[in-house]
Amino acid sequence: MALSASLPWPRGVRTVFFDDDHGVASAPTLRRAVVDGHLRRLATRLYTSDVKSDPAEVVAHNIWRILDRMIPDAVIVDRSAAEDGKVISGVLYVATDQRHTVLRLPGVEVRVRPHPAGLDVADELPWPHGLRMSRPARILVDNLAPSRGRGVRASRTLSLAELEDWVARKASYMNRTRVLRLRDEAIELANHMGVADRIHDLDALFKRLDGREPLPPDSGRLFSALVQGGAWDERRVEMFTVLAAGLTSHDDPDLPQHLPAGSYNNELPFFESYFSNYIEGTVFLVEEARRIIETQQPPASRPADGHDILGTYRCVADTVGRRAVSEDPSESLFLLRERHASILEGRPELGPGEWKHVNNRAGSHHFVEPHLVEGTLLKGLELTPSVPSGFRRALYMMMMVSEVHPFTDGNGRVARVMMNAELSAVNQTRIVIPTVFRNEYIGAVKRTSASQALNLSSFVRVMSFAWRWTAAMPWDDKAATEGQLVATDALSEPDDAAIGGIKLRLP
Repeated sequence: MALSASLPWPRGVRTVFFDDDHGVASAPTLRRAVVDGHLRRLATRLYTSDVKSDPAEVVAHNIWRILDRMIPDAVIVDRSAAEDGKVISGVLYVATDQRHTVLRLPGVEVRVRPHPAGLDVADELPWPHGLRMSRPARILVDNLAPSRGRGVRASRTLSLAELEDWVARKASYMNRTRVLRLRDEAIELANHMGVADRIHDLDALFKRLDGREPLPPDSGRLFSALVQGGAWDERRVEMFTVLAAGLTSHDDPDLPQHLPAGSYNNELPFFESYFSNYIEGTVFLVEEARRIIETQQPPASRPADGHDILGTYRCVADTVGRRAVSEDPSESLFLLRERHASILEGRPELGPGEWKHVNNRAGSHHFVEPHLVEGTLLKGLELTPSVPSGFRRALYMMMMVSEVHPFTDGNGRVARVMMNAELSAVNQTRIVIPTVFRNEYIGAVKRTSASQALNLSSFVRVMSFAWRWTAAMPWDDKAATEGQLVATDALSEPDDAAIGGIKLRLP
């Protein structure tokens, strides 16, 4: 069959369409196109022109649009709702009154059950393509129903330990008033749904959460940690797992394998402190910063900023302490707090070495909640040995600390100190981020933090360039250092440099 370029069906990677979509070719034409290999039939009346991609990938990409057409009154329920609509073990669970049999699609079975009597679908949360997702109170009530898995298929509802961990994740971001409101809404809903027998289990679950009933030995790990004061941010720990794996496997032939540390004198720690503070907005002329270090006195006009320069310098100039690392999470936590205390020694109002009490953010990006800081750091530090020592582990450490943002202030500086400790520990060049490179560095960190897929290429490329620049600088000679700072445009203001097209150059 010869195909015209104007044949009426959607084309493109992972596109789908139904045989009754407006303007689509006739049924006989579609059947002939399937036989000739120009189309693929995914299910009754459902087609794709993408005959190269895995059919399961095509369905996954369009699952909500497909459900909107095939089960338009669907509400995502049970385990699927608790897992934020993810397909688990190849199954998605929905409630519907418009279908009574399993919908089988490539890569997923959509298993159905009726809507509970008396519940208004409009009360559930909106979901893409006009579908609905169970609200939290309903997720809680629905998942208290017992169920059993079949073979490799997970059970329809969560186990009690899984449900406890789901509650713990919700409670991690709620104040007590909201937690109690969730409990009360669930109890009210259980009565309305005619499943009052679940109220006892609901009440017991929240009593365990409050510490009013003991934890059984098979309680959920996150739930137990939250009750005992050691919970963590699961989304961040998942990110750290991906980050550690990505840095370990990252393949870049241009990435130096080893840049040995050169001779050590005051120039490298001075400019490491100077530039690290500049990134955070503490701006001095080089001569002013030198005067602060030489006199060990902050200027009277800017005492707080002067203390920042002094504290950071003392931390990075410590020839022994600057290279201390550990693969023991508790010891690494101690080093982190000790270094932060050193950096902010002159700023007692900012709590040197103390975890933050109020969450911090950068624009709309919120960092880890205060009560989850220590648990999240410990989980992140447990992954450190899995990353090869040197440059890759240094980047992991810096990104992990930065993403938690465990302190009220000084997080960027202490994250870079932790990064450089990993390099010093294996006698490799530390990384300095000069003034002109600030925007590239901040942009790379933000893009990595915001990316769920964690495409590390840009991040590694930016950091490896700064690493090569640092390694090439003549830090053992003051005059040569100052000359190369000018020659490489290292001291150029980043915004002015961006306007003028000025880039950091290698010496």
